Amino acid sequence: MKKQNITKIITIILAMLTFSPLVNAATIQGSVYDIFLEELDKAIITVDTEPKQMAVSKDGSYSFEIPPGEYTILATYYGEEETYELEEGIKINEGGVYTLDLILTPVLGDDILGDDVNNFGNFSEDNLNLDEEKESSNLGIIITIIALLIIISYLHFAKSHFIKDLDESNLKSETEEDLEKLLKFLKEQGGRSTQKEIRKKFPSSEAKISLMITELESKKLVKKIKKGRGNIIILTKK
Repeated sequence: MKKQNITKIITIILAMLTFSPLVNAATIQGSVYDIFLEELDKAIITVDTEPKQMAVSKDGSYSFEIPPGEYTILATYYGEEETYELEEGIKINEGGVYTLDLILTPVLGDDILGDDVNNFGNFSEDNLNLDEEKESSNLGIIITIIALLIIISYLHFAKSHFIKDLDESNLKSETEEDLEKLLKFLKEQGGRSTQKEIRKKFPSSEAKISLMITELESKKLVKKIKKGRGNIIILTKK
């Protein structure tokens, strides 16, 4: 009997040790973007867990279940003309759901950096100055490319987030100006006019004229009276 109890206890302990990492596992999820903040579909994402995990982004999204620890996430996207890549280190202390968006940058070709890395330290005194100029030129090209990428990313972000507010502001300003013109016209007509005459005065659609009158009615500046097939608009405050 004692031997059976000991066997049960050992089995329970082994089960707890086996499933403990799964209970404390964390969910890492997010989206994969390029430098223009466009979602990348079918990007390959790997994380160096034991065993190694790999996922392919669907509609730009990915998700992993990993236990606590320190890991490296590698994301790669093979485009038609360029390859994008990002290597990101993460540390998970406890279970939970964590969002980690990945912004991939283009992989520079070996023709830009490979020669400088492979031949470093093999310069002679005769061509040292020439090679230093070449290195400075390559560095300038790289800095210029990075600066251009930052500017393009900023302009793309600004366009999508701020142009909408500008359009709404302009539309509101134009509407207020049209309402003022309509009130002025009613005053010139002695405080009343038909909706048909208003439409003749203002080259706008019937729908827009109706909306303008409704707006003035809500502000209690005019009153609309139905007469036959038309409407009479009366100015309530002269």
